[in-house]
Amino acid sequence: MILIATEGMDDIVPARRIRLRAKGRSHDGLSPELAWQRLTMSGRLFLSFWDLCLDNLPQGRFERRAIAAVDAGAMIRTARGGNTLLCVIKDYLLAPHRARERRRHEELCAVLRANYHWSLDFEDFLSAFDGDRSDIASITPLQLAELQPGDSLLIVTCDYRIADNTGSSSDPEDRFVLAEDSVAFNLVTALLPQETATL
Repeated sequence: MILIATEGMDDIVPARRIRLRAKGRSHDGLSPELAWQRLTMSGRLFLSFWDLCLDNLPQGRFERRAIAAVDAGAMIRTARGGNTLLCVIKDYLLAPHRARERRRHEELCAVLRANYHWSLDFEDFLSAFDGDRSDIASITPLQLAELQPGDSLLIVTCDYRIADNTGSSSDPEDRFVLAEDSVAFNLVTALLPQETATL
């Protein structure tokens, strides 16, 4: 039996009891085209901001598509509840010379929390490597997200626009701010063998 966590993650319901509801949404908030994928998703969900590398792509067949924010949020909640979410980063954002990139990362986290109600912080992209000690952490490199059949990589992207007011800053980067209406969600999925056979 496949178990699916509902939106609040407070209870678990058997997958066979999930029925599509009004407005084309399933019980857990997914659109019909992603509801089937969620019911059969057996792998991990990796999350990256902006970046994809060759190491992420599987040897076999895969698909890439844009998905709605509500679907992306539901996948994040499900993966977090099932302990299959792994947030990955291209650059070592804990380094002092990466302060600007870290700030951009934190800004996108803030937009996802405010506009899409995601429970996501920069700390979600960090991994502890010394037991329970919370003061020793590092990033999880993007290159480690090697998709296997059933795994997915969710890539969140956004654009930047010229700021209305840059104040007295002389930094050219301060002239640009995140365009909140440009956030997009791209899903790369490594197809299972039975899916590749039907394509």
